[in-house]
Amino acid sequence: MPSVDASTCVICRSGSAADTQHLASVIRTELVSRQLLYRIRGTVTHVASLLRNLLANEPSLSASLICAGYDGELGRGVIYTITPGGTVFEEKAWAAGGSGSTYILGHLDSCHPKDELGMDSNDQILNSEEEALDFVSKALSLAMDRDGSSGGFIRMYVINKDGKRFVSRFVDKSNERRNSEDSVASRLSLRHFAPAVTRKSSPPAKLN
Repeated sequence: MPSVDASTCVICRSGSAADTQHLASVIRTELVSRQLLYRIRGTVTHVASLLRNLLANEPSLSASLICAGYDGELGRGVIYTITPGGTVFEEKAWAAGGSGSTYILGHLDSCHPKDELGMDSNDQILNSEEEALDFVSKALSLAMDRDGSSGGFIRMYVINKDGKRFVSRFVDKSNERRNSEDSVASRLSLRHFAPAVTRKSSPPAKLN
C-alpha cells in the first residue's frame, strides 16, 4: 500500500532554483514553528498568503509558484498561482507555470476550458482520479517534449483531506517522437516532389 503524507499542501516551483528552495524552506520552518507554539495547523490558503508576503517584501527573488492542495478550513481543494511580484490568484480548474507551460496552454484550454466551471465550487471537470492523473501526465509530457528546461520523469501528488500520495510516471519521449515521425512518413511520399531542373549547357564559344 503506498504511503500517505499527512500534509495536504504542495508548492510547484519555477524560476531560480535557489530562490524557490529558500522560499519553501522558510515556509516549512514558519508552519512548524506556529504549530508548535500556537497549536495551529497551517492551511493551503495560509501558505499562499505567506508566500505572497515573502515575494512582495523581497522583489529581488526570481520565483513563480503554484500553491495547491486540500484546505481544511474551506473544506475543498484549492489552487493558487503566485506571481514574482506577490500577486495571488485562485484558479478554478487548473494552473500551469514555468517555461514549459507556454507550449501547452492551448492543449489545456482545448481539453478543459476554465470557463466551463460555474460559480459552484462543487463543479467538476474530471470524473476520476485516474482521469486526472492522465490529464496531468499528458500535459507534462507535451511540455517536456518541447521545452529544453523540462525533463526527467513526471512527479505528481494525489491530495485529499487525509493527506497526499506520491505518484510518478516515466515518459519515453524519444519513442513517442519516433512513432510520430514513422506515422507521418507512412502518409507522405516525397517522390517527384520539386524535381531538380537540369539546364542544358551552352556550346563553347569559338574564337576566330
